[in-house]
Amino acid sequence: GGYFLPRLSGKIGYYLALTGCRLKGRDVLKAGIATHFVESEKLPALEKDLIALKSPSKEKIADLLNSYHMK
Repeated sequence: GGYFLPRLSGKIGYYLALTGCRLKGRDVLKAGIATHFVESEKLPALEKDLIALKSPSKEKIADLLNSYHMK
């Protein structure tokens, strides 16, 4: 946390460090820490689809994550 918190956009990293506040779900995505948000009930299906990839590549994984990503 000491490395990436001060590098977050705006002052959100400083706020989190000073207050001890925790981000959850969509807030992590909005803060720029996560790249995708998947609802918890869809995680088992995402896991199965990731395991089922025959020849995983960055592009295939990105496409699969984008298909589950909630905007």
